[in-house]
Amino acid sequence: MKIANRLRLSLMTFALTASLLSAEFVGAEQIRLALPSRSLGYLPMFVALRRGFFKDENLDLELPAMLPNIAHNALLGGEVEYHGVADSALRLAAKGAPLKTIFFGARLPNYFLMSKPNIKSVAELRGKYVAVSRFGGTTDLAARVALQANGLDPQKDVVLIMIGLGNTRNAALIAGSVDANIANPPDNSMLKQKGFRELLFLGDAIEFPSNGFTTTERRLAENRDQVKRLLRAIYRGLLFSRDHAEETIKIVEREWKLDAATARDSYVSIMKAASRDGASSDAGLKVHVKLMQQSDKTIGDTALNKIVDFRVLDEVRREATR
Repeated sequence: MKIANRLRLSLMTFALTASLLSAEFVGAEQIRLALPSRSLGYLPMFVALRRGFFKDENLDLELPAMLPNIAHNALLGGEVEYHGVADSALRLAAKGAPLKTIFFGARLPNYFLMSKPNIKSVAELRGKYVAVSRFGGTTDLAARVALQANGLDPQKDVVLIMIGLGNTRNAALIAGSVDANIANPPDNSMLKQKGFRELLFLGDAIEFPSNGFTTTERRLAENRDQVKRLLRAIYRGLLFSRDHAEETIKIVEREWKLDAATARDSYVSIMKAASRDGASSDAGLKVHVKLMQQSDKTIGDTALNKIVDFRVLDEVRREATR
């Protein structure tokens, strides 16, 4: 009889716990943040997810995968609330789209120029094929500036080829179809393990922020509390990733299914470009504007507050220091 009573009590306790957990899950506010890929450049957000920082803000985060043009349409159409395609969102905002970038995970372009093993310097890329994602995209613009800074005319001295996503560019380099590729972590680490050479960290040649998150002007005006909770979670992820290296490396290892050595090297690569506070310097944003103007002659002088809005982030940062 005592056993039966204890069993009945245990079942009631389990049911109550399950009910409370279910209620907590149902009560969480669901938000959708579209990503073009599961890039390590979004490390602060993934750290926030795995450390429970979104849960602390009562947010249930979905991460649908979308190509940039689809992500922009989905954001403007209300199918997602945020996206991680700030590089091209800045261009749309400069042309009048009601978008604002609200956070950057990196203060520098998170790209590495990788080459075949026999190529030992940027100068040796003269006459060679270099893969970028798409013409006018960030990898293309950053590659052109980096090549020029190292004495090569990107219009005449190399052949830039538009190949698409990182996996495709990596495959082209491995197959020998191109001589070099612009790679993101952890791709640069994995290519180094295969014997390919890291010629240049593009952040050494040019400064502009990358891996940013964007939302609509309407959401900033009408749902500021949600924006603030999202940014508070990501900002905590940024601080954690910077201050707790070993624990973050473990997250990298699990999240991207990497071996320990690759995870560590990828973390070191990411931290070269990592943002200090989630915002961007005016100088870095002006480089973005200049690059956009070079690739799109319809973009004229652009006030920085037309393309970014860090006011909510500033509030989050001030409250975090109290």
